[in-house]
Amino acid sequence: MLKKLPPNFPLTPAPLGSVSPRGWLRREFVVQKNGLTGHIDEIWEDLGPSSGWLGGTGENWERGPYYLDGLVPLAYALNDDALKAKAQPWIEWMLTSQREDGFFGPRDNLDWWPRMVALKVLTQYAEATDDPRVIPFLDRYFRYQFQTMPAFPVSMWAAARGQEQLLPMLWLYRKTGEPYLLELAELLRKQSYDWAGFFTHFPYEKTTHAYLNRPLFMTVKRITLIQDWAAKRRKQERVRLDQPLFPPKPKTKQEIEAGNASPFLQAFHKTHAVNLAMAFKMPALDAFFGGDADGSAAVQAGLDAIDRYHGLANGLFSGDEHLNGRSPAVGAELCLAAELLFSLQTLLAATGDARYAERIEQIAYNAWPATFTPDMCAHQYVQQVNQVEVSRKKRGWYDAYSEANLFGLAPNFGCCAANMHQGWPKLLGALVMRHADGIALPVYAPCTAAVDVRGTTVHISEETNYPFDGGIQIKIEKIENDDNQLEFTLRLRLPSWAEEYSLSYNGKQVSIALENGYLILKKAFSAGDQITLSLPLRLKLVPEATGGVTVHYGALLLALPIAAEQRIVRGTMPFADREFLPCEEWRFAVAEERLAQAKITRREPGELPFDDTNPPLAIHLPLVPAPQWRMRQNSTGDLPEPFAAKTENYVQKTLIPYGCTQLRIAQFPIATLEE
Repeated sequence: MLKKLPPNFPLTPAPLGSVSPRGWLRREFVVQKNGLTGHIDEIWEDLGPSSGWLGGTGENWERGPYYLDGLVPLAYALNDDALKAKAQPWIEWMLTSQREDGFFGPRDNLDWWPRMVALKVLTQYAEATDDPRVIPFLDRYFRYQFQTMPAFPVSMWAAARGQEQLLPMLWLYRKTGEPYLLELAELLRKQSYDWAGFFTHFPYEKTTHAYLNRPLFMTVKRITLIQDWAAKRRKQERVRLDQPLFPPKPKTKQEIEAGNASPFLQAFHKTHAVNLAMAFKMPALDAFFGGDADGSAAVQAGLDAIDRYHGLANGLFSGDEHLNGRSPAVGAELCLAAELLFSLQTLLAATGDARYAERIEQIAYNAWPATFTPDMCAHQYVQQVNQVEVSRKKRGWYDAYSEANLFGLAPNFGCCAANMHQGWPKLLGALVMRHADGIALPVYAPCTAAVDVRGTTVHISEETNYPFDGGIQIKIEKIENDDNQLEFTLRLRLPSWAEEYSLSYNGKQVSIALENGYLILKKAFSAGDQITLSLPLRLKLVPEATGGVTVHYGALLLALPIAAEQRIVRGTMPFADREFLPCEEWRFAVAEERLAQAKITRREPGELPFDDTNPPLAIHLPLVPAPQWRMRQNSTGDLPEPFAAKTENYVQKTLIPYGCTQLRIAQFPIATLEE
């Protein structure tokens, strides 16, 4: 067992509240505030006043903590009093719900898992407010866990996700140095899934159908849903009769261990895409607590394997809800995107590896905005790379209903409606980070930050329309010492797609070292210093393993938008569930020879930065019809084989950022010019 304080991460995210969005990113944060995040508690019962996480008799599992895990960082990133006031009753209820023995949360739900999410909420809140109640609260709860978990181990979701708790434990350990936390980490390691071993020897090369019999799975799921429905009705009846609520009878240790060892449940959890997205951070975190020292290598092996067999062009992997191969017609769940973003940000901190920053940009600027309407008043449960119809029809999902790709309040299942709020605000943690000798900018977006550099606060700003353009202006706004000057190192990530770059310091071109993906600028910086990084963006075709190509422009994936008729399924706009039905032809192929004819237009990102009608970037180029391309299961079928087409068959079309589209083609068949 580890006997000393884990070392600091190579990169440390700036505390919540010390990085503020600017420019298009701030406008996107405001869109989120004005969309579902700012109103979902008013229109959705599961996050309304009756929530079990507000002391009510309603939903008492993960949805309240999930919501707070995004609401709290959004509120403090914007320094928005209305959002803070919306979050505070939840925080107060959590803190005052704690029993003398340390347990907290809804009394009629004893599951370890939702409390793990709540702990992440409380550490973020404490970072932003310095509320003195949080540290003793966490200490009491972790001591309760340490005493209780040997007899009542983690099970089901908590067994798969147990090491998510290492983050708030590490936060508390660095505040208090309490040695029992290291023993608790060891206990979690023994009771949770061995994700390092799993990723090192990844077994699921095929779709989940090959490992988890779908008819059997759906039968078990129906039985479980019926049991859940019956339990909910019994609870409602007890509430109606004003009778007290009690938690279900706890399982014995032997029953829990038998369930955790079940081959069926093992296959279920290890093909569940959201579990995998969360799990990627866990071996690297566990290494800091004395786990496998090669945890980070295991993570990279796992990412490589999942990309090889299930990776998608938008930076995600398939998960509808389980691993489902690489077709551009399979689904990827919103929760998968949210949790993979956060895992990548944690891995970026824990390893300093620039590859994780690049993957963050790929998801945050493409897949993430694409799963919402531009006003963030509706979201999907799953998105498709090639998404030519959003409707209530059966598709080739492994475990999602016919409504899974609708845009709406809570289509298919409610977890994504609760968990959709963390993506944008937590991105700030990857924009400006502290390292041992200065400041790192691993992910680019407009922002300001105040960073502690060896005890001196440095104020820095970043002005840019990246990723829509490649110009990045950085300014040292202020240095809080007598000299207004400080020597430190500024690390700027150089994206792997950048074939060239230019860097200037106070107007003069400089040539500096490139180290592990970062440009290293070491200076005695003064207030007012300006650094300009220019990254020329070029169109590029990338071959895809399942056929065809995708079109990239720097960090952006481009897509052909498809005009659509919007139909309301239920609810009231702007939060209604809706279909998007295509109104124009979508079957087109791209020819590499035609890229040179592309014309690029840009506009300042507007109040809706990912607006489909006024996108900040448009690429006009000739495409050729591919009428041989067929539909299958209400989605695009296999891409046609490469074919030749005459020049006169090409038509002028416009590609826009993938994140600006609802219906789209992003993975194209290949065409060549017929001689």
